Parts: sequence; C-alpha cells; structure tokens
Amino acid sequence: MYRSHRLYRFSFHCPLLALSLGLVSHGVSAALQPMTEAPLASDTELHCHFNRDASTDCTTTQHYTILKPNGREMLSRIDFDYSEGDTFEVISAQSTQPGAKPVALDAAQIDTRTAPNPDQGFSRYKQTSLAFPNLRVGTQIRYTVRERRAAKPLVTQFHYAIMFGPSAFRRDHVKARFTAERPIQWRSELFDGFKVTASANGKTLDVVQKKPTYLNYINESSSAALQRIPRLEVGSALERQAYFGDFAQRYNQILGANLPAQAAAAVAAARNLAPAQQVEALMQHINDHYRYLGDWRATERGYVPFNLAEIEQHGYGDCKDLAILLTAMLKASGIKAETAWVSRGDVAFSLLIPGTNAANHAIVRAEVDGQVWWLDPTNPVFAPGQTLPDIQDRWVLVNDAQGQVREEQIPLERPETTLRLDKKVHFDKQGNGATQATITFSRLPLMQMSVADRQQGTTATDQNICGNFGNEISDCKITRHPTAFVVHDGYTVNASMNDQRALEKLANDYVYTDESLKGRWDGFINYRRHDQQADLYLGNPETYDYRFTLTGGQMEKAIPGCQVRSPWYDLDLDGKRTDDGLQYHYRLSQKIRWLPHAEVASEAFGKMIDEARACAEQVHQVVKL
Repeated sequence: MYRSHRLYRFSFHCPLLALSLGLVSHGVSAALQPMTEAPLASDTELHCHFNRDASTDCTTTQHYTILKPNGREMLSRIDFDYSEGDTFEVISAQSTQPGAKPVALDAAQIDTRTAPNPDQGFSRYKQTSLAFPNLRVGTQIRYTVRERRAAKPLVTQFHYAIMFGPSAFRRDHVKARFTAERPIQWRSELFDGFKVTASANGKTLDVVQKKPTYLNYINESSSAALQRIPRLEVGSALERQAYFGDFAQRYNQILGANLPAQAAAAVAAARNLAPAQQVEALMQHINDHYRYLGDWRATERGYVPFNLAEIEQHGYGDCKDLAILLTAMLKASGIKAETAWVSRGDVAFSLLIPGTNAANHAIVRAEVDGQVWWLDPTNPVFAPGQTLPDIQDRWVLVNDAQGQVREEQIPLERPETTLRLDKKVHFDKQGNGATQATITFSRLPLMQMSVADRQQGTTATDQNICGNFGNEISDCKITRHPTAFVVHDGYTVNASMNDQRALEKLANDYVYTDESLKGRWDGFINYRRHDQQADLYLGNPETYDYRFTLTGGQMEKAIPGCQVRSPWYDLDLDGKRTDDGLQYHYRLSQKIRWLPHAEVASEAFGKMIDEARACAEQVHQVVKL
C-alpha cells in the first residue's frame, strides 16, 4: 500500500526500434503465483489522522513473517523516506526467532541520514532505515513508526490514497483507520475484498480486509500490468475547486508577471511566424535553454512553481516550472494557453477524488489553429500536434484565466500511419537476399528515433535499424539526415544490406516467411494458451504500411488477398506473383493502447488471431531458385 505525494517527471523511454518496425517479443508464460509460494506474510495496521490545517499524522504497525528463503532478502533493510519538514519516529522495532522471545532492535541498527537525491533533481529528504539481524525462515519482525506530514502552503484539504496492487507479500490482515476534524469523503474501486465502515458523524472511517490475499504474477511480460486494482481514496471534499482553486489563483498570479528577458526575446523572435511554427520555436527555446531538474529543497513548493524570473535565472525546472513558463510565453504570443494537471504514465487510473494526490504531472493546454494541443515541455522531443501516449486517453484538470479548474479528457490518438516500408529483395542461388529498403518514419517511432540519436548516438541507432531486418544481416548501410528536437512526419531512411537468411532451407527447396506479419500474433497465442491474467500494454495506436518486392525465384502460390476487421486490429493484404518473384502489400492498424485480459481471452479476439494468421499464410511460400 502506498501513497502518492509529489509531482514528478515521467522519463521518456526509448524502446528498441524493433517495436517500431512491427516486430514483437514473445513473452514467457505467466500466471498467478500459488499462495503456498509466498515468501512473506504481512499484517498491517494503519491509523491516519487528518488535522484541521491539512497536516497528517500516521502511525503504522507492520508485522512480517518470513515464509521462504527469498523473504530474507526482501527484509534485509527497510527504508522510510520523508521530508526534512516532516517528523518521523520509530516507536518500536523487534524481531522474534522461532521458539524464542522478541528481541528489540538495537539503536545501532536504526540509521537516519540524508536521503539520496533523485537523478533529475535535488531535495532535502531524510531516510531512516531498519536493519534486522539473523533473518531466516520463520523469523518474525514487527515495528511501529509514526510520521507527521506538515501542511503545505495553499493546501487546505486533505487527500489520501491507498492501493493494493500485485505484491510479493501475502496480506493476511489489513486494518486502516482514518480520523479527521471534519467529515471524511471516500470513494473506492474494486474494493469488495474490504469492509468500509463510517462513523455516524462521518469523522472516522474503518477499512478491514475480509480475508487473506496473495496476488503476485510470475513470468509476466514486461508490457503487462493491471489497469484496475483495489484502491480507496479519502478526502475532505469531492470538488476539484476545493483542492486546486488556490493553486489555480497562484498560477495565474505568476502568469501575470512580465516575461523575463530571454523568454521575451524568444517570443519576439517568433512573432511573425504562423501559430504552429510559434509553438515549435518556443518549445525549441525551452529545450535549448532549460533542462528538466526538480528543486524540492524548499519543502513548501509542492504544486507551486517558481516565478518566471526565478525559472529563467535557474535555467532549469521541473514539470510545473517549465509548464508555467511555456504557458506565459504562449499567452504573450497571442496563443490561448492554460496550465493543466494530469496523471502521467502508461496506466491512468480513473479519477475517484480530484485531490492533490490524483495528478503527478503538469502540462500545457494550447489552442493552435483551432485544435487543442497538449504540450509537455519536459520531453526531449516535440512533434507538433501530437500527444505522447503517456498522457493520452485520460482525465486532465485545466486551470483557466479566472482560476476555475475544469475537467477535460485527453483523447486517444488515431492510428495514423507511423511506418512505411518499401523493401526489395533479390534472392541468389543460396537463398541470400540482397536487400534495398526505404523506411519512412512518422509520429511516435520518429520521436523514439530522435531521442535515441541524442541519447546513444546515430551509429547505435543505425545498428538497431539494421538488426530489425533479420538475424543474419551483413554489410548493412544506413543513409539518412540528422534528426532534431522538433520532428515532422515523413522522415526517410534508406538501407541496403545482405540478408543471409532471407530464405530458409527446407529439403531441396527454400521457404519464405514474413515474420513481421506472421510472428506478431504468437505472443497473444501463448497468452491465451497459458491463461495469463494481466492486461497488455501495446503503446500508441498506429498503422504500419509495408510493400515487398521479391525477385530471383519462382513462388509456389498466388496471393488472393484478405481483410481482417476487429476492435483491436485491422489488416489488409493484397499481392501477385510475377515472372521472377512476388509483390505484396499489407496495412496493419493497431487501434488501442491497452488490451484488457477479458478481451485477449475472448472468443472474438481468438477469431481475429485465426483470421490474421490465415492471412499471413498467404505470404508463406515455397521458393524455387
């Protein structure tokens, strides 16, 4: 169980370009781990009191029993991080060996120090650690800690969230009590496993887990997660204005100041450009002159940005700093812009209570040429008019010029064509393939390439591209122009290479298979075969458009063509035999970001897989050289 309490920057990950070229990895089978294999058993009691000033006092008693050898490692050191403006106290800590009496933890085994600073920021957090000795199977440890979280400026309401996702711990007992000076509001999701009882005056809320629970996945795909988990949120209000109204007013006060010199000069330099080009120029300015770096040493910062002059003086900022600077520059350019708060990441939980723990990221809503653009100046790449998948398809809280906060929905991107491949292969008598290819990147794959170029260098990116054409590629040469921070759809890469496994030897014949078409479905087949349970994250909706020209051999069969239509994927294939080979063309559209378990396991999804695999079989050819 955890609580979210700080805005953070989502790291822009650069997946291997294999994903961009339409290849998929085949995950091993996964399943729920049996309860008998749980390494730890846990018993948790939590009492949080929400004070009138929105400060919070929480006391937690945690009891663990080590059930398996790997449970020792999980408890080797227990860390607690907290702000220097808060207080933290270890009330008691003890361990009990099998058949022995409890032994209190020695003072030397409790260590408090300055917590390590995050990679992209600095803070003055403290860290207290507990190190229990002689851990082995059967050892029980028990500790009680108390933490007081000070009230933050402009925070007048309390908001607290607990979540129960997959865990290596077997949860035998969970009991939480929330008390407050004013009535507690609460909302939950998937909380049937818990009993929630409110007092008559509404100022006490008790939460009790009904029975022991163990939810842990084994051998799960790295792209798998749960989009919905048991969670409960408590707060002093249900209205977003109660939580964010004062912040909205403060943001508008900051926006009311004059632009600092560098920002004003950038606005002036872009003034004669069209609105879309102005946005490009200002995003480029922020990327060139500022870097993402959070400064959380001032614990009262919370949701409050530095003022514009301070941000320019620093030359860095976290998400709220860069968002408010960009908003100010856009407004000065005559472009309607508003700051906004969102929950950033692959998984976007529904908004139960619109409180200060709901959002973790600040962005900008801008209206450009009659369209809404969702801008994130913390990213290392910018594609005009496109929304990155980490903030798509979710709620967002927007702060208007009057300090009113409204809820909007950031839409899911359409599955536009992101990759066009025109590939020509000439077979020799040994089944090798002299290959010429033109690849046109757009949208997210292009953004990934741009980031990869700057993070790892163009040579590494080029090798990555070459590797996507096969396992035995030689003499690969890539020709392309340099990428940049601002990317526009239609970036072309030319590639030439020799594919030493363009055809597979089978007795006296050779066989041609298009793995980008056929192998895509294998992971789903394994998922269904092994009755896996987690939802699958697919990434941005997108369309691949592939054209192949094969020469140098006689093909076994013609391609009659086919179509597949479903809520998840659409596929179109057509082609023809030629005198010395084959030409075919297919388009594959992925229309969703997530595949819920129930849909992957459905009869309709199985039917789609069968149709898609039958379609791919049309391309599977015996080749006479």
